[in-house]
Amino acid sequence: MALDLRYPLAEHGAGKNAKDFILFSIFEYDGGAVNINTNFALQTNRKKGSAITTIALPIQSTIQDSNTCDWKEDSLDFVKAAAADFGLEVTQTGQAKQSVGSIAKAAQTAAGTGALGKAVSTSLIEGALGANLRSRFSGEVMNPNIELLFNGPTLRTFTFGFFMSARDEDEATKIKQIINAFKRNMAPKSSQSLFLKTPNIFQIEYKSGTGNKGSLHQSLNKIKTCALQSCNVTYTPGGTYSTFDDDAKTMTAYKLDLQFGELDPIYDSDYSDGHLIGF
Repeated sequence: MALDLRYPLAEHGAGKNAKDFILFSIFEYDGGAVNINTNFALQTNRKKGSAITTIALPIQSTIQDSNTCDWKEDSLDFVKAAAADFGLEVTQTGQAKQSVGSIAKAAQTAAGTGALGKAVSTSLIEGALGANLRSRFSGEVMNPNIELLFNGPTLRTFTFGFFMSARDEDEATKIKQIINAFKRNMAPKSSQSLFLKTPNIFQIEYKSGTGNKGSLHQSLNKIKTCALQSCNVTYTPGGTYSTFDDDAKTMTAYKLDLQFGELDPIYDSDYSDGHLIGF
């Protein structure tokens, strides 16, 4: 894919003399196919369509990523555990007798301390009234056996900010083309039907080395295919209205803020044991 848009221009320190930059490669969205493997696991294959254009911008001063997983607190007290034991036995074997026996055994043990009757009855009353009676009247609560449990993966977001000021007419034109390209490719596509088509998607790469192409940066994070969720342009980043004396009244500076969201979560299989940081 040839490089189409770049800021700054080669004569201002980019192009063949550039060292490091961010490359945004834009593709048509071609949908995601879902396959079921032999273990009945769903596998989503994200499809990038035809290449649209590329944009190269200087690496910003703040570079960071944040990898998170969704973990949530969960509790399982005696009453819930007994009900779960009974329910699982019925579901898995279709026979409740054995499960009832295990609950009865636990009940006999608890009854020796007089805990069972109070626990069950108080739990039912509290559930009906929506009030914590046991804590209010006896200063105690049933042990919730609280634990932090994995709830699923999350999707990452990335924010980029670029300050662009033209130093000649050609560079002013490129800046406006770059802003237009981001806005145009994030917009939903109209069609002659009831449906709208998905906007184009972005592949973001940190590049190092000379020339237009460069090579993947060895010491920065990788990013999966993204959707551009937000594109904010400040036309007066200096706080005052200021233009060049050209026919188009080009602004002396533009501030471009972009927020991207990855289309797919990160899994352990995405990493290798090599020296690269990875995702």
